[in-house]
Amino acid sequence: MLLMGGIRSTLTADWVHERKIRIICRCLFAYHAFVFALQLSEALTEKKDAALVILELMKVAFISVACLKVVSIAFLKKPIATLRQFIYSSSIHSGDEPFDELEQRKFNRTIRRVIQVIFGLMTVDTFIMSIPNFSTNGMLELPHALTLAGECTSSILSVLLANLLAISVVPKYFSCTASVGTTLLGLRTKLRILSRRFKLISQQHFSCGERCFEHVNKEILEAVDQHVECWRHMQILKQLVGKTFFLVHYFSIFAVGALIYVCREMGMNSVTFVIVAGTFSFLLEYFLLCHLVELLQDEADSIGHHIFEICAQIPFNAKFRSEYVQLRTTLMIVWINTRNGVSVNCVGLFDITTSAFVALIDVAYSVLMFLIKLS
Repeated sequence: MLLMGGIRSTLTADWVHERKIRIICRCLFAYHAFVFALQLSEALTEKKDAALVILELMKVAFISVACLKVVSIAFLKKPIATLRQFIYSSSIHSGDEPFDELEQRKFNRTIRRVIQVIFGLMTVDTFIMSIPNFSTNGMLELPHALTLAGECTSSILSVLLANLLAISVVPKYFSCTASVGTTLLGLRTKLRILSRRFKLISQQHFSCGERCFEHVNKEILEAVDQHVECWRHMQILKQLVGKTFFLVHYFSIFAVGALIYVCREMGMNSVTFVIVAGTFSFLLEYFLLCHLVELLQDEADSIGHHIFEICAQIPFNAKFRSEYVQLRTTLMIVWINTRNGVSVNCVGLFDITTSAFVALIDVAYSVLMFLIKLS
């Protein structure tokens, strides 16, 4: 999907035609951006219906945000690569190998399904847009400046505009979200494995014996080392999610309400079906990012619960008084950081939670009502 988005990646660097595919995808995207800009200019010049002008404006906004997402991936390539390497490494383990392998398989299966859904959306959109009808021709009509190129050339340009629109734009728009969503799911998997490790420690039989205390102390310190590594990558993830969510948030505020208004004015047809599907995908993208962030908080709460149980069960041994106090202090610090260190914010503006999604729905409804009253 990164390759179809025209994004260079080490995952496809050894493919034979990798460079050619990237160049073709970038040229196709540039063509669509140029056509959308011409269509918006003609709509404003000819003073078309308000719904059509808003639709042309949203097309330009959509392709602009897709371009900005590609740029953001280029700038955030290093942290994404660092997180990907951490996710697929075996540095975090619970001591229960079957559980670790199962969680990794669940993660891989979930990511495959997400990518399959995106490609399915591209296929359906391409199929619908390729069916000739009056509504499609009106929305994706070739600008007047390009019709002067001749009948044969205009036909080819029209086919490229309508039939390859989804292939050109959708991978660029969703590749950034897919990359961020992958890292969120991957880090959640690591937190689940870490939570399992603390749970197994809490289920051990604790006694006041010297050997038992040394054994428990060793296991806890190893788990804390893994926790520190996990939290170091968590800080990288929080910055990554906050920066990319900024584009998703402000585009969705205007896009959702405006596109619903366009569908209301145009009535039901194949084009409005595509617009509704696009609007739903924007909402789903926003909700999933918020939901995945909250899943991290759930796993952190689980880790904190197990740490609290361990603190309550560690037996006191007068011979190891200083080690006992230091161990409990370390666990309490880890517990406090776990409970308070998972919240993710959008570049300091607000916390990314499902309540932010509810606020988005409220703002989108206000935009819709504003456009209806204005018309």
